[in-house]
Amino acid sequence: MSDSSSPQLHASVLQFLMNHGYMESVEAFKREARRHLDTLSSLQVSDDQLVNDLSQLQIQRPNELVDGDGNYFSSMVSDFSDIHYTNILAVAIEPQTHALATSSIDKTVKISTVLCNGNADISQRSYRHHQAPVLSIDFHPTLPNLMLTTSMDGTSVLVDTSFEADFGEDLEKAGIHQVFKNHQKYVVRGLFSPDTGKYIATASYDRTVCVYVVDESEGSASLPRYKLLKQLGPFIGNAETICFVNDSTLVVGVRDDNYLHYINLENNMQQERINMNATGDDWVSFSPICISVSSDGSQLLCTTDHKSGRTILFETGTSRQIQNYYVNATDNTFATKRHVWHPSGLYFYASGGDDNSICVVETKTGRVIASLTGHEAMIRSLVLDTQVGLVSAGYDHSVKIWSKPSNTLIR
Repeated sequence: MSDSSSPQLHASVLQFLMNHGYMESVEAFKREARRHLDTLSSLQVSDDQLVNDLSQLQIQRPNELVDGDGNYFSSMVSDFSDIHYTNILAVAIEPQTHALATSSIDKTVKISTVLCNGNADISQRSYRHHQAPVLSIDFHPTLPNLMLTTSMDGTSVLVDTSFEADFGEDLEKAGIHQVFKNHQKYVVRGLFSPDTGKYIATASYDRTVCVYVVDESEGSASLPRYKLLKQLGPFIGNAETICFVNDSTLVVGVRDDNYLHYINLENNMQQERINMNATGDDWVSFSPICISVSSDGSQLLCTTDHKSGRTILFETGTSRQIQNYYVNATDNTFATKRHVWHPSGLYFYASGGDDNSICVVETKTGRVIASLTGHEAMIRSLVLDTQVGLVSAGYDHSVKIWSKPSNTLIR
């Protein structure tokens, strides 16, 4: 806002919300604008004053954000309904070979070969390394055959996908490289550090995050082995989401917590808490459920569980809010909200609305410039590969690939 930071103008905005019955917004506005409103003895504003004050409002678009260029993935080029025949929970793409890994509630992980035109080889390899469904999949950034899976059974498993089983050996059980059993409940996310894969981080509903590091004493092995460096927590709530800023900085988002937790992995696991509330108070009106960092590391996008669909763009490492978005508003508390950045940083994709679509959001303006439709049930996972495109999967048992408009549907 312009001079719009005056208490009188804040009172006018509040009066407008009250006059039009936006009572939930009223309560949120009162909390966040408290320091301005407390200076007024009365919140009553005349109609003429209301019109005059609201006319002063000028939204200032952040200068560091750039206008969209119209170059984003928007056309469905592949639709696979025969990889799994049950609800799909997780999707990942190996960054070098572009292999597609998927998991479903049948406890399997399947790897399919994906071509850059969006087609896939459905003669996959299937794995069953867990006793319960797999909730997340990630690949080592430089070793194409090293895959990390985490499960509802409380374990995390490293898999050598190049392993060839002996005659008579159960193919679905083959290739286990390491098993980690440090969590007591669901392990909802597991990630390699993005540049070298030196670290692994896993987040669990036991309110802890485990950080593993390459065990240098095992240097002769063809694939690295990892050891537990530290178990962080317990946090105030379930560890819901994690992301790496770079190879040495991890960010943790926790349920029922208004802070993002930055962990410096190279400096004795030093922690810094960043308050997500613009006013600096400790009121918890939303929780982070999906966080990720832009490709240049300068911005952190945080999707929250607020029913307004609020997603906040922070300057990485600070509490400064660059932009707020309201995407996929829903009262459905069971909705799984996910987002993924477009590589340019000019857009991001967001799912979790009642219509099971994927919104393409322009980062600078917050405009939903496209809606990708085709899923018939809740989307559970989104991932993006610059060669393959945007990949989505969910409870309609399908995996869909979205690419540039010039491409055509293959299956």
